[in-house]
Amino acid sequence: MLVKKVSLILFAMALVYQTANAQDAKKAIKTIAAQFVKGADKQDAALLEDVLEPSSLQYVLIGGKFNTFTAEQYIKMVADKKLGGKPRTINYQHAEFLGDNLAVVVLQAVSSEYDFLYQLSMARSNSGKWEIVGVTTEIKGV
Repeated sequence: MLVKKVSLILFAMALVYQTANAQDAKKAIKTIAAQFVKGADKQDAALLEDVLEPSSLQYVLIGGKFNTFTAEQYIKMVADKKLGGKPRTINYQHAEFLGDNLAVVVLQAVSSEYDFLYQLSMARSNSGKWEIVGVTTEIKGV
């Protein structure tokens, strides 16, 4: 009987620990997503460089037409103040791990002028750092 109780307590403790770790991990990928949005909002190229994998691509759908940007092009447009500069409110719609080193975050970022729907594909490098490896965006007027 005592062994059964101890086993149940250990099992419950393991579940609590696993849940806490999962919450911390989701918080980490949401933080990367928020840094991506805030990098554009604040026109902070360094913040974008920190979260975008250098060879990542961004597919932007505006009015039914796709535009494609490399991370370098996007960062330069933000640094040159051609994009961004307006604060947006973030609403997370989905954050999920696809494996130990892959994740996806879907969020909406709304400014006074535009509504951005993002799907951010992320990967964790060998160093353990999460980076955005692909972005798909739909932009609509508010």
